[in-house]
Amino acid sequence: MSIRRVNCPNCGAAANVPAALTNVKCAECGAVWSMKGNSPATLTAGTKPESSKSAAAKSAEIPTLETETPAISPVALLAGLVGGLMLLMALIGLAVMVLSRQPDPAQVAATEPEQTIKPATPEPYREIRLPEDTRRRIYNDYRQVARTTVEVPLVLPQGTKARASLEDTLQKTFERELMHFAALHDISVDDVKEVIKEGDAKVWDDSPRSNAVRDGKRVYTKEMSEGWQKNPNRK
Repeated sequence: MSIRRVNCPNCGAAANVPAALTNVKCAECGAVWSMKGNSPATLTAGTKPESSKSAAAKSAEIPTLETETPAISPVALLAGLVGGLMLLMALIGLAVMVLSRQPDPAQVAATEPEQTIKPATPEPYREIRLPEDTRRRIYNDYRQVARTTVEVPLVLPQGTKARASLEDTLQKTFERELMHFAALHDISVDDVKEVIKEGDAKVWDDSPRSNAVRDGKRVYTKEMSEGWQKNPNRK
């Protein structure tokens, strides 16, 4: 019996079949075709198995995932620009409103009154029954505290809440230190204030005083801020 080699017209698979057969069934895809005549004619088309598919065919069947950048329309771009400009204008307007609420420091300094919280002339005092070196030590401690509290020049504009709050805090800190001096030396706060009056009258500290302003008034006169070197009461 002679053998004939044929190719499946459906999937192209090669097969060896007896030459006497008229109908051939493909072992790969199941297609049946007739071998009569010179060209095989398919009678029943089968399904090409997945294993026989080429790698190119398989890759063609897999959908390709592509990342596409969405196009920005001119209308959306224009809307974004307008929104950004409006936000910038709102921030500028807010800054102008905040700055306009605070007075100009130069104008405040020009309108501050020349009157002082403390009198320019020494006040009468009562001498406390403590050694003079102790009284001088109390006075020196007072001067150190005053320089860092009630006599600190402030850069905040007059008439603002921040300025008033800071002045109040410094004043309370100064008063607490006076109470500390009184408890340390077993005297009253009024006695501490009398020692301060004595030290001012006798000029125990002749260094120039502060140019600080509190509650819109100078703490000391300009003459005292320039120095006490020519004070006739200096001892």
